[in-house]
Formats: sequence, structure tokens, C-alpha cells
Amino acid sequence: MLNTKLRPLGAGELLDRAVTLFVQRFVPIVIVIAVTIVPLFILQALVEPQSAHVFTDMGKILSSSSNPASSRDALADLAQLNASMLPAFGVSLLALLLRILMWSAIVYVIATVYTTGVVPSVRDAYTVGVNCWPAQVLVGLAFAVIGGICFFPLIIVYFLIFLVIIGLAAIKVSGVIVALVAIVLFLALLAAFAVVGSFVYMTYELAAVYIVTEAPNPIEAISAAVRRNASRDMIWRTIVSGLVVVAITQGGLMPLILLGALVTAVTHVDAAYFAIFGTGTILLDGLVAAFLVVYAMDVRVRREGLDLFPLTPPEGGHDRAVTPA
Repeated sequence: MLNTKLRPLGAGELLDRAVTLFVQRFVPIVIVIAVTIVPLFILQALVEPQSAHVFTDMGKILSSSSNPASSRDALADLAQLNASMLPAFGVSLLALLLRILMWSAIVYVIATVYTTGVVPSVRDAYTVGVNCWPAQVLVGLAFAVIGGICFFPLIIVYFLIFLVIIGLAAIKVSGVIVALVAIVLFLALLAAFAVVGSFVYMTYELAAVYIVTEAPNPIEAISAAVRRNASRDMIWRTIVSGLVVVAITQGGLMPLILLGALVTAVTHVDAAYFAIFGTGTILLDGLVAAFLVVYAMDVRVRREGLDLFPLTPPEGGHDRAVTPA
């Protein structure tokens, strides 16, 4: 039987289908993510509890400039936070490594559900995550280098803009004109960063999905991702999809941070910050993962006619979720 759900999707349909998939399979998606995220946030709360009220401490410094005693207390709190930077770095490194494991697991769950309707067990999902982990690390390192190469020309342009502004000011051009030129140039540069960043990020995620759903070969994954996203009919679609992901993550992340900081400041309970931020992270990760899997499947439908192949459920949770039978 052909999987009739897989067909080319419009831009709005990508997000709509991702949201629908996330809502319909909310419990298994959240459980797989929570297995990693909850212990990590508990560890963070134990190692660096001061991070829960860093915004409160900064606010105290700004609001107590006329009160030397209050300023000293606030600075002491921030100094205590800086003293825990080394353990915090260790926690951050551990979180990065475990999130790579989690990402493969959640991609496997969502891709399998999306293409076959079968919900894999948590054990099967993390078995796939462990098997894919070395390839995912290599892909991540490769795209860190690729991203640096892609952003390097823009960083040079950034410094050139400063030189232009300094030059205009040196020849006594009107301050209004200098300000307008600076705004226009920096907005154009910001747009360029957004375009390049969106393309690199979505190409990386396409490679990460390839590792889980097709073959755990980092060279093949990178090659396939670049080839699929760089085609003439896919470049702008890739960029727009990347901007959607940024809108989802940043649009949800900042309110969570602010809400967590506010609740912590009012209740004086550090755990409230980690509970709010951790819960929001689980929800955002699930929604973003659903969107990226739907996007990756849509790319294959458009370029390879994936919807023409019969798709078989994985046996024992260890086969590729969407490899044509």
C-alpha cells in the first residue's frame, strides 16, 4: 500500500502538518525528549542554581546605582555565578552530547510515526540514538566548520561597514546621513546573516535526519543534504523554513526565560525557573523536531518521489524509519 500522506506540501502546510503531528503524538514525543531534558535540568539546578536569578541580580545592579551597599550585594551574587562557570561549562558540554543522542531518538520516533503510523518504544528510539551518535557528532563538527566558512565573508563585511561609518564621520558628513547609512547597512548585513544562517542550519538538520532515516554515514548525509537543499527550486524554500524554525524557537524561548526569571524573583524559589524553562524546552524541541522531520520528508518527496514507494514499519525499532522497501 502506498503512503498517501506523503505528497509535496505548501509552505503553510509544512507548519500545519508539523503542529498536527506534534499534537496527535504528544505523549510519546514528550516522553522521549523528557528522558534526556529532565535529568539535565535537574543537574543544572544542582550545579548552577544562581543562573535562575541572574536577571534579578542584573536588575539589582542597575536599580541600586545610588545605593553602594545594594550594589555590592548584587555584584557579590554575580561573582558567585562567575565562580561556578567551570562546573557550568562541564554541564553544558554534557548537555550538548546528550542532546545529540536525544535528537536522533526523537527524529526516529517522529519519522517512524509520520511515515508508518507505528510508535516506537523509548528503548528502541534511544538504541537508534546510540547507534547514530558517532555519525551525528561528525556531522555536527563538519557543519561547525562549514558555518564558519560561510559566515567569514559576512564578518569581514561587518568590519568594513564600521570603516565606512568612521570614514563618513571623519569627512564630516551629516550625523543624520551617517546614522541612516549605518542603519541601512547593518539591516542589510543582518538579513544576510539570517539568510546564510537559515540555509546552513536547515542543511545541517537535513543531514541529521538523513543519518537517522536513511544511513548512518556522515559523508553521505552531508553530500545528500547539500545536494537536496542547494537545488535551484529548493534554496529559498530552505531559507524560509529556517526562518520559521528561528521564529518558533526564539518566539518561544525568550518569553520562557523571562517568565522563569519573573516567577523566581517573586517566589524566591530557584527550582521554579528550571521547571518553567525545562518544560518549555521540551515542548519547543518537540515542535521543532516535528517540523524538521516533515520538512526533510517533503524534500525527499519533491526530489525523489518518496510518496511513490511503499513504506514498511520498522521491525524491532532498529531499521530505518523511511527507507523504501
